[in-house]
Amino acid sequence: MVTAPGSLTNGNLDPLWAAAKDRLERHGLDNRGRLRLIPLVPAGRHALDSLLGRRAGTTVDLAALESALVTLGIGRNLADALGELGHPVSLDPQRRREGVAAGHRTRAAARAEAAQWREPWASEWIEHAVNTGTFAGLDEDEARGLVRSVRVVLDHLDGDRGAPLSRVDLAAQVLGSAHALDSGTRLEAAITRALAHRHGPAEARELWEMAGAHLDLTSGPALCWRLPLDPHCGLAPLAEQAAALGIPLHLSQLALRRHPVRARPGAEILVVENPRIVEAAAQTGLEGSFIAANGNPSGAVRLLLGQLLDSGAALRYHGDFDEPGIAMCRRMVELGLTPWRMDATDYLAALRDAARSAIELPRDPRPAGPTPWDRRLEEEFDRHRLVVHEERLLPHLLGEAGWTPSS
Repeated sequence: MVTAPGSLTNGNLDPLWAAAKDRLERHGLDNRGRLRLIPLVPAGRHALDSLLGRRAGTTVDLAALESALVTLGIGRNLADALGELGHPVSLDPQRRREGVAAGHRTRAAARAEAAQWREPWASEWIEHAVNTGTFAGLDEDEARGLVRSVRVVLDHLDGDRGAPLSRVDLAAQVLGSAHALDSGTRLEAAITRALAHRHGPAEARELWEMAGAHLDLTSGPALCWRLPLDPHCGLAPLAEQAAALGIPLHLSQLALRRHPVRARPGAEILVVENPRIVEAAAQTGLEGSFIAANGNPSGAVRLLLGQLLDSGAALRYHGDFDEPGIAMCRRMVELGLTPWRMDATDYLAALRDAARSAIELPRDPRPAGPTPWDRRLEEEFDRHRLVVHEERLLPHLLGEAGWTPSS
């Protein structure tokens, strides 16, 4: 190993070495050209002239500087020589530049692949995918492959394909892996976004179901108590037996697809947001009929409500007095349900009851949003912003002796 002369390491040339290091870090290890010479002390200027074999001007030719250092056996190139002189060149800036350039190439490849799509929303979809980091960490081939996989799935889901297909089966059949479309993967997210363009905004599960692929038919069942079913329905004996045993009934999509339900004439059912209401109804053996939406309704809940509405049942809805609960009520109205005890009068009564009990209700920072069934509710909620959860209203909802929706 060659030891650098003291005239190059005693600090007199440090401004030059630091400037050369900065140049390579900013512009790449292969960058050369001329570097403006930073003022040096006389001893430093003399050492530089001796190194180059001629008097240096106001700039230094980096290629000549490299050649002189390598000739002395100091490093194999300029960056290597600077390291031996105590000014190692960091590779991090170059790696970042290479990463940025690779990212540009990856995104360009993805855009070029999506540009072949026929849908008018394809450009909007790919820009959203790019901006949300869908292709982060992928190379060009991987990015093109992801876009092609989205295309393959969309084409498979295009048109009427009869009975809904399990998303797991779809992944195994067209992508080769049963887990390729698992929730949370970048491919699943990209396809779900594309389905939102195709079908309109909706929850992810609903989008896949509208496209003809269900996530599964057994999870997210509808929780029910004393469903008033037509005795000729296939599920009627099951509902009657569950009521007789005093337990709520869980109905899956699989059960409802195989045995669609019909309500008895004049049936009235209360749909609630929270499962605790149904649980309490079963615990007290109430005669009324209840269904829990359990937050955003699952496919099974939506299927059950649709079948009951189609058969003429009167469905009422009650939920939490907060922004998500009011939004849920709004969606239920769109499905054909009628809000029950969900107006401004009920909200204000709940606030007064909490105040009498010295209960400090939580506050909701979000506005209510539209309440077309009672416009005053939006005004009052936005004025108070106090949250009243459905479970707090159990005695009022269920009553002491039972519940009827007209009461």
